[in-house]
Amino acid sequence: LRDLSRIWQGMLITTAEVIHCKEILLKLWQHECTRVVADRFTSSEDCEWFNKTLMTVAAEELREEMRSVVSAEETENFFIDFLRDPPEATGEEPEDKEYEMPKVYEAVESLEVLKERLNLFMFLYNETVRGGHLDLVFFEDAIIHLVKISRIIRTPRGNALLVGVGGSGKQSLTRLTSFIAGYQTYQITLTRSYSTLDLLEDLKTLYKTAGQ
Repeated sequence: LRDLSRIWQGMLITTAEVIHCKEILLKLWQHECTRVVADRFTSSEDCEWFNKTLMTVAAEELREEMRSVVSAEETENFFIDFLRDPPEATGEEPEDKEYEMPKVYEAVESLEVLKERLNLFMFLYNETVRGGHLDLVFFEDAIIHLVKISRIIRTPRGNALLVGVGGSGKQSLTRLTSFIAGYQTYQITLTRSYSTLDLLEDLKTLYKTAGQ
């Protein structure tokens, strides 16, 4: 039931404006099922079984022609909430007004469109974050991982453990994704004298920041 509720929670993020046809709704369902369930798999065989099962369910419960909608490759089926630009100023707003991007959960046209968007955010990150410099190459796997991280941190009570070898880009992707979402990042700095008391103090600082 918990996983089922997370699928529905992801589908309810979007708006009626985005779901303008049954094909988009089915793609959204496929995307959320993949993010909640298939992203936990560690073997390609399990992922292939999952995709075949989705196609079978779509064909049995809906119609056979719906199988082709679900059979699209994963790289062609992404939903994110950072495609739209902030509204332009009209001159009537207060000077200190901040223009935020509308968070509309919608489908991505193509990986090339998403890649251009991510390069823009990386440029903004390097321009605005003091001491921060990212020089990422957005190849297909990097884009897919960033989309996964983005959905997790934008979901209430979302959490993830990123596992991989050092230098694979886990921290850089997380920093960029947090910047896109408008979040602050906090990282523990380890030293040789780092102790349990230091960890507790870092946790206090983190909880205070999160509670503000």
